[in-house]
Amino acid sequence: MSVIDSERFPLTDEMEEAFVVDVDFHFRAPVDRLMPYMDSAVVKRNLDITGYPPTSCYWFPGYSTPRGAGGLEAHGELETGEDIVEVMEALGIDMPILTPGYNKLPDSQNVVMKNEISRAYNDYLVDDVLPTHENIKAVALMQQWEPETAVEEIKRVGDEEDIVGMYGFFGHYDLLGQPKYDQVFEELVARDLPLALHGGGTANWPQKDLIGNSLRTWSEAYGLVHPCRAMMMAGNMIMTGVFDKYPELQVVMIEGGVNWVPFVSERLDEMYNDHPEDIQMTERMHRMGQEYLDKQPSEYLEENFSFSSQPMNIPNKTSNFEAMLDMTNASNSLMFATDFPHYTVELHNWVLESPAIDDELAERILHENAESVFRI
Repeated sequence: MSVIDSERFPLTDEMEEAFVVDVDFHFRAPVDRLMPYMDSAVVKRNLDITGYPPTSCYWFPGYSTPRGAGGLEAHGELETGEDIVEVMEALGIDMPILTPGYNKLPDSQNVVMKNEISRAYNDYLVDDVLPTHENIKAVALMQQWEPETAVEEIKRVGDEEDIVGMYGFFGHYDLLGQPKYDQVFEELVARDLPLALHGGGTANWPQKDLIGNSLRTWSEAYGLVHPCRAMMMAGNMIMTGVFDKYPELQVVMIEGGVNWVPFVSERLDEMYNDHPEDIQMTERMHRMGQEYLDKQPSEYLEENFSFSSQPMNIPNKTSNFEAMLDMTNASNSLMFATDFPHYTVELHNWVLESPAIDDELAERILHENAESVFRI
């Protein structure tokens, strides 16, 4: 792996002493590491040529950062568990929860290849990466584009000791409120596994769409589309009764921001209370014969969702930050994340240094909330 820029990431004594769980530590193993775990000869032949699943790309930020390369591996190219341990020590991370680095994978048109890569990645994690260190955990890559296959994968790897959740996307794909995903939720709840959803796709917004065709900068595509997609996914799951049918299901929204949570809570409550019987026309609630939601939409957002910190977007005024932490239920829902090795890496100094965060809240953000949600 490449050398970490220690000058950019200085660790104070307080940062080194804190126990830190990182819920968005990307690990994108090179394709050649996955090849031994693949069964399909045609998929391996294709990947041997392309080196990575071919996807489309509409916005590329590489030219606008001093490190280039699109920023995805600006601070390190990880291949092995030993590489991960080195980064843990350099960044003061005590327990990384590995998230797959294949966030462009859903854009690929080839379902056979996507399924094969997902299975191979999970097997490589279980066999070669997770055993490296007792504190390395991971969320396994789930074939969200094919619910039946996703169920098979949950059954196959969901009981592995260091697999602490399953990983999907809140990108421009089917919203998970559709009843076809109930089979996935049933398996997750049965195994007490949270569903970790991350922004995905190279394009973020379909190019052949008036919005996608009008976007010009990565700042728009990444900065605004991720939270928009996260909002739509959360709202759709709530309003179609996912949590009425599966009240124990926990969903972790990764890299979608947190500032929108109060707005969506208030907005959905107001819309729902204006015409609460609207939910009867959703497929799941209609089949359940349920006239109303069991709770206010804001209650589901508070009780069934958690959020990663990066990007944190801290307000300049301490009083505003205090209000934001309170309104987002940070003491129970906010979990620290670095987003390593992307260009946008954030370390945990802000948690320890902000006057808006006391010692108790810092412990909740840095590790306790994650330990609770991921059942560690």
